[in-house]
Amino acid sequence: MKRWRGLVRKEWALLKWGVIPQLLLNSTIVFLIINHTFYGPLGNFDVDIKSMIVFCFLLHMISAVSWFWDSLNKEMKRLDIWLHSPTSMWQLVGAKVVFITIIIGCSFLLCGAIVGVSYYMGGGTVSIVDGLALLFSVGAVILLNAIYVMALVFFFWSIYQVFRSRMDWFFSVIIMFVLFIIWAYAWGMIWFTGVFQTVKEMGPMNGVLTMMEPNYIIPGGAILTIGSLVLHGVMTAIYFAVGSMLFEKKVRL
Repeated sequence: MKRWRGLVRKEWALLKWGVIPQLLLNSTIVFLIINHTFYGPLGNFDVDIKSMIVFCFLLHMISAVSWFWDSLNKEMKRLDIWLHSPTSMWQLVGAKVVFITIIIGCSFLLCGAIVGVSYYMGGGTVSIVDGLALLFSVGAVILLNAIYVMALVFFFWSIYQVFRSRMDWFFSVIIMFVLFIIWAYAWGMIWFTGVFQTVKEMGPMNGVLTMMEPNYIIPGGAILTIGSLVLHGVMTAIYFAVGSMLFEKKVRL
């Protein structure tokens, strides 16, 4: 546990000057949009809030990827951190994911507080209990999808680093583009089979599924049900495991 705390503190020292301005920017954007959305007489709650949920979802996916990408690339300039550290690659990468997940959670709670205060000060009629239930449901969806997206980014980033160490960046990018197309096609073939679709639809998360209709922001669909959580959880573990193995071969062998 002490090692994990140290790794998370390292991530804070590495990213704090990028995280703090982004948190303020996220909150400001949400404040401006929500006050425009709820300006004047309140309409139907589902209609008013749906666009905010999708916007917050997209905003926090972008934030998670940008922070994770920034952290990885900053430490690529100091490979001794990866090369000589007694810590496993799983822990080094896992600390980044844990730290960014915590920050994403804090950012969403702040944005949710802004939305809630604006809504109820404007005369909102939905009960606070229902509002909090929706807040935490959407928050869980955002955090789970952020972890999945970071795993996907790390998987392709590790493959790119392996190719980049052996050839010019231009050819590495071309190869990565081709590999991504192949992956997207293969994943689509598997994901839309009857078995996967049946499992994916099991156990919709209360209140979230109807609010997240444009869920194709995430490859293969967002995590909106218990079934999709299980499927994405397995894929997340695979992406992190393969990515860690590939990157360890580049750095430590």
